Amino acid sequence: MADDSFCDVEKMVNDGLHSMVLAIGYKVGIVTVIIDSVEPCTAEEISNKANLNKRYVEEWLICMTAKGVVKIDDGKYYFPNKKQISEAAFVSSMLPIFAECFPDLEKVMKNKTENKGYPFPQKALVWEGQYKDLSSFHDVTWLEDNVKPVIKSYFKDNKINAETFNILDFGCGYGKLAFSLAKTYTNSLVWGVDIDEAAIDAGRKKAQKNSFSNVFFEKIVDGNMPDVLKDKFDIIVMADVLHDLPDPNTIMANFRTVLKPGGYVIAFDPPIYTDHKKNVGYNDAIDFMPYSVFTCLPNSMSEGPAIGHGIGWGYEDKLKYIESQGFQVLAIDGEDVKFPKWRIVFK
Repeated sequence: MADDSFCDVEKMVNDGLHSMVLAIGYKVGIVTVIIDSVEPCTAEEISNKANLNKRYVEEWLICMTAKGVVKIDDGKYYFPNKKQISEAAFVSSMLPIFAECFPDLEKVMKNKTENKGYPFPQKALVWEGQYKDLSSFHDVTWLEDNVKPVIKSYFKDNKINAETFNILDFGCGYGKLAFSLAKTYTNSLVWGVDIDEAAIDAGRKKAQKNSFSNVFFEKIVDGNMPDVLKDKFDIIVMADVLHDLPDPNTIMANFRTVLKPGGYVIAFDPPIYTDHKKNVGYNDAIDFMPYSVFTCLPNSMSEGPAIGHGIGWGYEDKLKYIESQGFQVLAIDGEDVKFPKWRIVFK
């Protein structure tokens, strides 16, 4: 029987090869030169501006023009859509990081007897921080649409009438969300916590450099929250974190120690279906599952008990898990929580 959902595998592989070519162009500066140039440039002009070997630049341009990524007119090259190319080129820079994971991934995949993995590569963590800085994810508009309605519901639910409250950004990374929260809720206090010491140091330096007085960063040690944070928070936000955790039970228990009575948790996670067949042709599964194969799932099995959720952890199973931990899933503004969505709110 014919399967209409079957993709053109040869085209997929060819697209992947061209994505690697785009990635090296981004890495060595060709992409930046073409984007920054007001007028189309010759290969020699591009090589001079990027300080690169002309012959390699020519080969890169031939490849990218053949694919239609770069346009050529009278021997001069340009991008037809600079913004789109810039974003895509940055995303392609994740591919070499995936490639570096190959040996470790191959090793853990061949271990049939136990769940083993590896932590997020530092390069992947840096990439994710840069990606969030470049995107609209976690900016003020995003907060207005995704976080503000939950905070409003929390105040109504707990009969609170105040402008001052405490928010925890759990798994804050380099702090894009924490700083956006601090800018939006200037009368409130925001803490960002993470296991990545480099990210925490970067957040502290940025806060000091930009004179933020209402945002703080703390490192998580052995999965435990710092004692200073106990019974402190009205709201906990965790973005793209829940599926990464090797030991989510401990983290959920820790949430109880740092939440105030009646406090809310807002979890943002890729909404993949539990039923794998429903993910066929589903854009969120298509877009995010590659990241899980190389980084998210291995991280979720990098230490005991190595639960192994990854992004493939289905939305429906996620709701059951949250409720099994003694939390109540909430419907904000009458939303139907039965169908997969990025935001899950619980208390």
